[in-house]
Amino acid sequence: MKITTLFWRWWYRHYSSPSKYTRAEALVMAKKYGLEWEVLQAMDHGCTPDEALQEWDIYPYENLQD
Repeated sequence: MKITTLFWRWWYRHYSSPSKYTRAEALVMAKKYGLEWEVLQAMDHGCTPDEALQEWDIYPYENLQD
């Protein structure tokens, strides 16, 4: 196994934040907007479910008031 692969696995475990939503929950939210394929591809390429939802601007932020 390449050293770079081992480094990124270590980095991901230590520095990535846990996701608030599961993969299945993210796909349900994405389906409301017709973006399930795009969100699925983002998660398959290494995004957490939260990051994939944020990428497509459908992350349900709470307590946002102007």
